[in-house]
Amino acid sequence: MWNTRLAMLQTINDALKSGKLHDILLRRSELRYLNNIDCDLLEDVIQLLKPFDEATRHLSIDQAPTLHLVLPTKATLLQGLLIQDGDSAIVKELKEKLAQAVELKFKIHLYHKLATALSPSLRSFLRKTLSGQEYEEVVNTLAALTETAGTEERARSLEKKQGPPREAVPSPTEVHDFFSFCVEKQQQEGDSGGISESWGRQFVVQYMSDSKLTGFQSLLNFWHERSDGLVPVAKRLLAIPATSTPSERSFSVAWRLIEERRSTLNPENVDELLFLHSNL
Repeated sequence: MWNTRLAMLQTINDALKSGKLHDILLRRSELRYLNNIDCDLLEDVIQLLKPFDEATRHLSIDQAPTLHLVLPTKATLLQGLLIQDGDSAIVKELKEKLAQAVELKFKIHLYHKLATALSPSLRSFLRKTLSGQEYEEVVNTLAALTETAGTEERARSLEKKQGPPREAVPSPTEVHDFFSFCVEKQQQEGDSGGISESWGRQFVVQYMSDSKLTGFQSLLNFWHERSDGLVPVAKRLLAIPATSTPSERSFSVAWRLIEERRSTLNPENVDELLFLHSNL
């Protein structure tokens, strides 16, 4: 795994800076190995790989939506792989190969674009990233999903709005600083000025251009506090994880839970134990 190699490189770099590696190799009479280490290149490679490690962590969390971060993650990584004037030949080659890998591995689906549109902080980024045709596809798809959303779900959302006010709870920001490259590009967007063909499209266009919506709150809280036709759409789309990592974690926990001496556990008890483990 590449992140394991990053950890190894960081360990070597830390040992070099602290002098521990020198002492270890001195005791082994193997100081010659230090001559083959380019400290500057080592530092450059570590800095080059760090954003990938952070991107992996952001896309692998299981207590918050992640699907809306796939497109910003790709944009952020590609931004960091732009060749700079001071880059060495090796770093330039690494950046080119990593950029090719990002383009190959990050396949952007329509669902990723729709989820990004449902993040208030990333709406302007989406408009600037997509072509006019792609952006219209996102708006039209959201409009269609809004219009076909179940009336019962919308009724339940309206009832929640009329209920007692919720106590304010401090929450993390909607978009982590790692994606500041995307958020900094956000500007107030005006209405398209066109006449909407349906109430769903009119509603989506209004949402996409509403500059009053704040992005400095939890995305879950943002949609939990709304009660419009986009809420059922957001519930379905933002519930999709960006990676399979959360599921793999659950399988790993289940494997450790249902071991040889606990093979007769009641299935309901297994479900409850896994639920407790995920929500402690």
